[in-house]
Amino acid sequence: MNDFGEVAMRDGIPIEKGVTLTREFLDANQELFTKYLNLWILYPDLFLDTIQDSEDAKNFHLLPYQRVALRASMRYRYHFWTATRATSKSFTAYLCSIVRAILLPRSSIMIASEVKGTVINIAKDKFAQFFRHWPLLEKELANRADDGKTGVKSSTNYYELYFKNGSQITVVSKDTSRGLRATAAILEECALISEEAYTEVLWPQLNVKRMEVDGTLNLDEPSSPQTFITTASDRTVYMYQRLIEIAVNAVLRPKEYFCWGLSYEIPLHYGLIDKSTMLDQRYSNNVSEDSFARENLSIWTGNSDDAWLDSRRLSKHRSLLKCERKATITSNAPNAFYIIGCDVGRYSANTAIMVIKVLPNAQRFSKKVVYTEVINGANYITE
Repeated sequence: MNDFGEVAMRDGIPIEKGVTLTREFLDANQELFTKYLNLWILYPDLFLDTIQDSEDAKNFHLLPYQRVALRASMRYRYHFWTATRATSKSFTAYLCSIVRAILLPRSSIMIASEVKGTVINIAKDKFAQFFRHWPLLEKELANRADDGKTGVKSSTNYYELYFKNGSQITVVSKDTSRGLRATAAILEECALISEEAYTEVLWPQLNVKRMEVDGTLNLDEPSSPQTFITTASDRTVYMYQRLIEIAVNAVLRPKEYFCWGLSYEIPLHYGLIDKSTMLDQRYSNNVSEDSFARENLSIWTGNSDDAWLDSRRLSKHRSLLKCERKATITSNAPNAFYIIGCDVGRYSANTAIMVIKVLPNAQRFSKKVVYTEVINGANYITE
């Protein structure tokens, strides 16, 4: 007898007496195990609840929005999450990676970021936290005695976890990830990742599907899922275009795409940030409106400070108080003529039309914009 009553202990884990994991036992309970696995794949937070120690659960538990994030990452091919600081974006996304690795054998999961040292240090810290709250997760790592290899490998360039079921998690920067092949990806602070890095390095690495242990494909499993996590940034960065694309597809193809965001009210409600500090930032003359919107409201704003054009100043001069929809030649300017410019956008780009009226006189030519139009979404023939 021990503190757990009529149970035995194995590796520090209480188990019922007389329960032996034999092939016959597994075959007899296959239907039950299958139901639980299907449930946990769709509801990974319930799996974590099941294996969490009851004493630890008194002091630590997943928050509702973290449960949403975990379920979204497991269910959708593309999951884009914009959230403020202190919402545990990295914690939740990395936690999902380890659950995916355990529940889906032979997964190859890539966690990538623009900055090498940052993502590796964050990963080491997060996985250490996971193993404190859910010790059973660490039991799933490979060990040299049973599997012939260690479960954790790390250096200044990478951090890798190997699991008993053949799954693998690799944490790298976008510069050291070339040649890697993955079945799922998490892009840390993706707003910092350039178009070239994403389209030419990271995305092409997700060209393989996860194979089941028996060598078959699960056609119901989301193919090469990607989770994007970031704090809001400037609208001029490439990932803003990716965000808009995923948001639109979340309407058109809701079974594959999921897009959402959180402002500071959520972490404030759960006591993750200090209210007085937040108010100081909000009313400070040293924090710009755009900066506060990005960091605390998850609103993507204007343009970068390094941009050649200031979109806010440009927008002030883009309103026509009076436009001409047809040629208007008056007796005051009988020699007036028009210049028509058209920038035809191919594929999904906008087409812009501008009409400039030129008024010649004895000394010079004066000009003014009298009509402008942007055509969006029309096919190339129509444009």
